[in-house]
Amino acid sequence: MIYTGQGKPAVHLKIDKGKAVRSDNGKEFERSLEETFILADGFKSRIVIAVNGRFPGPTITARENQEVIVHVRNLMHTDSTTIHWHGLHQKRSPWSDGVAFVTQCPISPGQSYTYKFNAKPFGTSFYHAHIGDQRTMGLYGPLIIIPTPGQKIVLPQEGDKVFVAIIQDWNHNDDADALYHKMLFGDFDSSGKPFTETKDPSGAKYTRFKCHSGLINGRGRFYSSSTFHNDVPLERFEVEKNEDYRFRVISAATMYPFRVFVEGHRPIYILASDGFEIDKKEVESFIIHPGERIDFLLNADSKIGTYLLVAETLEVYSKNEYHAAEAIIHYKTADIQLTPPKVTPHTCESSGITCRVFNCPFNQYPSKENRICITFNNVISNDPNSNPDEIKSDEVVEMFFNFAFPGENGYTPGSVNGHQFFLPPTVAAYAQPDLVDYNCDACNASTICECTYAVTIDKDNKDKVYQFVITNIGGGANWSHPVHLHGHSFYVMKMAFTTYDSGGQLVPNGGQDTIDIICPDSKKFCSDAKWRNESWRDGKHPDLNWHNPP
Repeated sequence: MIYTGQGKPAVHLKIDKGKAVRSDNGKEFERSLEETFILADGFKSRIVIAVNGRFPGPTITARENQEVIVHVRNLMHTDSTTIHWHGLHQKRSPWSDGVAFVTQCPISPGQSYTYKFNAKPFGTSFYHAHIGDQRTMGLYGPLIIIPTPGQKIVLPQEGDKVFVAIIQDWNHNDDADALYHKMLFGDFDSSGKPFTETKDPSGAKYTRFKCHSGLINGRGRFYSSSTFHNDVPLERFEVEKNEDYRFRVISAATMYPFRVFVEGHRPIYILASDGFEIDKKEVESFIIHPGERIDFLLNADSKIGTYLLVAETLEVYSKNEYHAAEAIIHYKTADIQLTPPKVTPHTCESSGITCRVFNCPFNQYPSKENRICITFNNVISNDPNSNPDEIKSDEVVEMFFNFAFPGENGYTPGSVNGHQFFLPPTVAAYAQPDLVDYNCDACNASTICECTYAVTIDKDNKDKVYQFVITNIGGGANWSHPVHLHGHSFYVMKMAFTTYDSGGQLVPNGGQDTIDIICPDSKKFCSDAKWRNESWRDGKHPDLNWHNPP
């Protein structure tokens, strides 16, 4: 924690009761200056990547349909980089999508690249590095597109009653190369014993990446035990009594989903997901996964004081730990508490209010928690750009994609339909498709292969309706991770879950591959899946949601 003022010697900082002060004399700084400090969770030192000197990078705000021009200079000494504008479609500007060796060649150290694109669709998005693990090191920031006036949407959309909260899970030890190595081969303690993978409440596995703390807008407190933290200054949101506030929550996390709630305030109201408005949903909390964005409405109707916006990691850990991102929600007329205590969790009593949680990655919580999961099967679109009639067709092209970790003899790389994207192109594939080696002939339903995997939509199929069946099934299932599609939005027509026991735990081999999807290969790699019922093919599944799907 070092402050480097313009043209002045560096100043070392220390924490004093929720403020960052000079280590040499304890002198406090003005709040406007203190807000520029890069603090993270205040635990020792760690390299971060700053954007214009800020971590996270500054918020970029544009109006719908505006042309956005961003000049990126790579001032890192050794690393190349690219920037992806997560959530924007880049229609007629694919070279601005920011994916190394797919839409552009990387920006080398000392070089510049200009991104130019249309600000569409409106909503909450973010920008982030798309090489290695640079996002984890801080190369990200909010990207907010304000809708054109006159559309039927929930207000506010901008102004002093709209806040942005960007969340990250934070690790004290791992750099990008170490994380990749541990993902492939595991992590070990000092005695050589492998660490157990972290899991969610249902038993689904997450990662060997250790979450030490969480950050909101680049700040968080490190809990050295379940109750003791280090008093690092937190992000602050100032509210007035009985006013409504829109929170744009963005997950720039590396691995972990977070369950987000507001201390002393319930319900909150879900307004939008991944930039698209949905019919307002009353919940106690919601879960947000890496790459997702969720907007919620808060009515500041509690007793004036200091409260916490809390994002707890969705993982099972020991009773002497606490992994959460926190920020202060402060009523302007009350004295502020800069070091509020850890929040007391909401009680979900079966005899009283049962807590509703939006966006669960599982079908149910363990019964003892008395929580009800609200999934995308339970919400409808309220977005002015939504038009489900555009996907009603008698000719639907259907594609199955199994995102999983199948393999043999302990080697289980991440793959799509058994294809590990291990060999990226050496050129910008969009610009020079004829120079890309797409040869995956060594792949079949019973092998895991390494190639540049591509599924081509032919020109003859332009303007047709496509149904993607995205699965995590078979022998490589049970690892949790998100899937993000560049350049398009889509309708979620149906979500299906595995089988759980009475305690909410995954039942082995209880996935959809034993219910309604067949994996015909003997090794259960599920690289060539299909419907069990042939009449469901090509968009004819009887349980699809045609009532304003989100």
